[in-house]
Amino acid sequence: MNKTLKGKLLIGTIVSVVFINIIFTIFISIFLNKSFKENIIEDMEKIKITSINTISQKEIAEEPLWKNLSPINEVVQGYVSFSNEEGNINQSIGKAVNSEEIKSIILESNNTKSLIKFKNLNRLYFITYNYPIYLNESFIGNLIIQKDYTDKFYEMIKTVTIIILGQAIVVIALILTISSIIKKSIGPINKLNDSMKDFKLGKAIEDIEISSDDEISDLAKTYNLMKNQLINQDKSLREFFNNATHELKTPITSISLYSQILRDNNIKDMDEEFISRASSRIVLECDKMKTLVENILETSRGNINRKKAKSMFLLKELIIQIEEDFQIRINKRRLKIINELEDLEYYGCLEDFEQIFVNLLDNSIKYSSSKEIEVRLFKEDGKINLTIKNKIYEIPEEIKNILLEPFIKHNNLNDISKEVSSSGLGLYLCSEIAKENKWDLSYKIIEEFIIFKLRL
Repeated sequence: MNKTLKGKLLIGTIVSVVFINIIFTIFISIFLNKSFKENIIEDMEKIKITSINTISQKEIAEEPLWKNLSPINEVVQGYVSFSNEEGNINQSIGKAVNSEEIKSIILESNNTKSLIKFKNLNRLYFITYNYPIYLNESFIGNLIIQKDYTDKFYEMIKTVTIIILGQAIVVIALILTISSIIKKSIGPINKLNDSMKDFKLGKAIEDIEISSDDEISDLAKTYNLMKNQLINQDKSLREFFNNATHELKTPITSISLYSQILRDNNIKDMDEEFISRASSRIVLECDKMKTLVENILETSRGNINRKKAKSMFLLKELIIQIEEDFQIRINKRRLKIINELEDLEYYGCLEDFEQIFVNLLDNSIKYSSSKEIEVRLFKEDGKINLTIKNKIYEIPEEIKNILLEPFIKHNNLNDISKEVSSSGLGLYLCSEIAKENKWDLSYKIIEEFIIFKLRL
């Protein structure tokens, strides 16, 4: 039990409460015992004063000392006696509780000291009081009082016992209440623990619902969020690799099919148009595989927290340089790049900006339905903006709003000579790189135009 959180909390609570109650009980006992003795001493002081006054009056009347016993005993309601200078008791009234204590206190007083002794003996609690009486500096005798306080003593013990029992009841009730609270608080943690174990084993689990409004409820909400994110990530990862496998399988199948035809037949007897189409198809599918593998590797690399080298660079010069690298493809497609570029500098990762622009420009070259591609670089609201605009063919509604997700692609070209190779990962890769750099990549489709916008 003490190994569990509930056990530790409960044992700690019990030990703390019991310890506090023991200290409190000891304090109460000491306080009551002290008050009890102080009251007795106060009583003896009053009796002493009364006795001295009585003896003084009798002495003036020249009456014997023993005649003072009766009026003093009326006050004491116990044993009263006088002893002479030798310690012998001449006269007494009342029954002594313990004669040995009387002899002991007379001897210890030595006719000079006032003493009071408290004694708990044989289930009796009594006091023995000795007071040496002097009148006109002459020793008259020792006033000895012995009184039984057993009833009052056990009343005090009874009071302490009731307090202890009351404390015990309070402690038990407190422990039960705290145990219930701990159990209620630990319950959700046990739910979390069981859910984590099931999640670890790959079992399907529901979100944990906790009605309390405390830290455990916040923990459960965080756990549910984390769990769902992991499930979605795992699902996305599975879909990613399933799509990647499918995308790799398709070009491999085409390459294998055309290769077998070329291998199993005499090329001299084949139609030249078929040979041209087959070789073009093989080259196209190889390009697809190459692009797909490169993008898969880059996507996987992008999921690793790389340390990026940052520097200050000129955006306009970099954009123009990249466009020059694409010039052969641009000329082949008879396209025209219309630039509207401001002279802007930026401090960041040049490699990532270059990769995003390369992918966006490549995408525009592949899918532009017109001969013009507009590239703008400008500053607005303190942010640097890069936009690429071109006309496009009709995009199916089901993918129009998810172009930045992985393996989203569409090709409406039927002519093999115009077909483009695409892995469906280029725009997704741009989006992920932008997120890593805390940039914003978005797009909008206005009639037959698509505009990609990167805000730095």
